[in-house]
Amino acid sequence: MPRQNPLWELVEPYLASTGLYKVPDPTYGRYTHRAHPSHRTLLDNPGCTHTYRRAFLRPYSSFPTWQEAYDSTEIIHSEDVQLTEEEIISGNERGGRWVCYSVWEAKGEPEGGWTHGGDGRGKDVILVHGLSDYGLRYAPHVQYFLKAGFRVIIPDLPSYGRSTGMHSYLPSLLLLPAALHVVLTDVVRNDLAHGREQRKVFTCGASMGGWTVLYYLLKYPPSSSATLLAEDAGRADETPPPLGQGQGYADAERRKADEKARVQVAGAFVLCPMVQVSSSSRPYKVTEYIGRGLKYVAGSLPLASAVRGQVSDDPRVEEDFFADPICYHGLLRVATGLSCLEGMDELMARAKEIDAPIKIIHGSSDRATSHLGTLKLFGMLPHEDKEIEIYEGYEHVMTKVGIDAADDAKRQRVLADWLSWMTKRC
Repeated sequence: MPRQNPLWELVEPYLASTGLYKVPDPTYGRYTHRAHPSHRTLLDNPGCTHTYRRAFLRPYSSFPTWQEAYDSTEIIHSEDVQLTEEEIISGNERGGRWVCYSVWEAKGEPEGGWTHGGDGRGKDVILVHGLSDYGLRYAPHVQYFLKAGFRVIIPDLPSYGRSTGMHSYLPSLLLLPAALHVVLTDVVRNDLAHGREQRKVFTCGASMGGWTVLYYLLKYPPSSSATLLAEDAGRADETPPPLGQGQGYADAERRKADEKARVQVAGAFVLCPMVQVSSSSRPYKVTEYIGRGLKYVAGSLPLASAVRGQVSDDPRVEEDFFADPICYHGLLRVATGLSCLEGMDELMARAKEIDAPIKIIHGSSDRATSHLGTLKLFGMLPHEDKEIEIYEGYEHVMTKVGIDAADDAKRQRVLADWLSWMTKRC
């Protein structure tokens, strides 16, 4: 996918926020781009159905402060989509800000029968992607969840995939749990509209997606009422309470009553979460200092290499990543990097509020995120149903598709543990 001029990337957000410039395609070419070849097996699978859908949020310019915009979850419209050029035009007419996601479901009993007894039937699993990726990077693994009976929901987080935003530009990580909440509540609203009941969901994510799942669980209180949840989705957001440290996050005393209720979460399975950066991937201190000075004047500037070359010992992993034009191939943007650091600090400070059944796995050889940080966070989790496992020798990408059965054994172990943990809680 063609890269923008770096100077224009610095100027454009300011012009757009003041109304002096309207971005013609708020997904920057990602919305209609052809599917990556390795995803065709899933897309063309006759044994499952899939639907693309998008939920619209109010444009940033309609909020009095940036924080309220980043934290917003009010759904003003939602619809099934076909990923066409015409939908970009109509999307702009509705304000130009949306979160896109896809829903996958087995048509019936799969060939060879259900795995895990089909215990996932009637339950959802949502798969949240990591930094620089997008939802369908999970495509090689989706069939395993479908064969166990789960309906699979795959969002594109803001600024990734078919969702709107300059590619990988995250001025605040509040955008991420808000988007997850939007997708899950829109699924409930759509189910109710078609006479279906609210399903319990397993929230799952890797790396930055793991951070998103964890922060979502502490930020949004549980609810058992599908009707109230659906009504809440269309309610205007409350004015956020005062912030702690001026970082764009509510302080630790924020009352749960100030938040919208979440769907029924049956549990969370989290892989290599972005809780603490590995020493091999954290930028030099001088780079961080420069970044902090630039954040408010050049937040979209690509500056640091971050995890490049640190996610796997198999070069094919990054080769496939760079061959996929919908992935973000540039350097880590200033605002995105600093938002990640602030988000990790905030998550660690509030870990005791993550009260849900949970299993976390991490690789001992992860050079992107630290398994030591994950162990520290795990020790603070309050729920009695919690498990952690450190996979010896695994790197950051824990579900690398192998070239043969022996090479794929590591991925199969992860998927088997993942499905076993969830089906036991169905």
